[in-house]
Amino acid sequence: MEFLIYPFVSALMFFYNLTGNLGVAVIVVTLLVRVIMLPIVLPSLKSAKKMRELQPKLKVLQAKYKEDKTKLATAQMDFYRENGLNPTSGCLPQIFQIAVLIVFYNAFNHIIMFTGGSLKVEDLNRVMLPIFHVQNGFNFNLGFLGTELTSVPSQIFASGNMQALIIPVILLVASGLSQFWSAKVLMPETKTNEAVVAKETPKDKEDDMMAAMRTQSLYIMPLMTLFIGWNFAVGMIVYWLVSSMAVLLQQVLAERVFKI
Repeated sequence: MEFLIYPFVSALMFFYNLTGNLGVAVIVVTLLVRVIMLPIVLPSLKSAKKMRELQPKLKVLQAKYKEDKTKLATAQMDFYRENGLNPTSGCLPQIFQIAVLIVFYNAFNHIIMFTGGSLKVEDLNRVMLPIFHVQNGFNFNLGFLGTELTSVPSQIFASGNMQALIIPVILLVASGLSQFWSAKVLMPETKTNEAVVAKETPKDKEDDMMAAMRTQSLYIMPLMTLFIGWNFAVGMIVYWLVSSMAVLLQQVLAERVFKI
């Protein structure tokens, strides 16, 4: 795992040395990660947009073969192939994003353990480029927006210091809202689709699986962000927030400005 953590800790140290602020370093590294991921994300956004545009025709197929799931699966795969779509293409950016989150978590955890005294200078230096190695007595400036980047909301709450909880909660809620709006942007235009489908098919209950997936992306994932982030260090919440906002910005720019 250390060879994956290596570039992240080095990048954090580089921008920390450049700005003198670990929070700013987290933000810059997060944005760089999103830029690097663009070649993976853009094809996925194009595919998602095309899927939304073809939803009316797809719902016609679902209504036509609603009594035969096998024929429906075959018809859908033929439909995807004819329209040059890969229904699993949207999974790759999500998998990559989760992998990056895990690696970044481990990288930032090295800094947390170092500041907490459980990692020695040589342990921190082992996961950084030699040019960024630190000497004995080095300490990070952990202050950011009036809070500490290594503090954890659940621990702050347990301590009873409600005032210190304000900024972490704001960051956490903003992260959840960003994920909500990001999923909302990718949602099919339901009213328009229903109007088109109604001309060709009788009213039918929406496919349970598709409904469940939309509900999960729209509501459950933002709630999971709040639940998981409650036990994350503030530095990780900053990463999550900036990453979510960057994803939302990419989607809006791709569809409304660049018209992918």
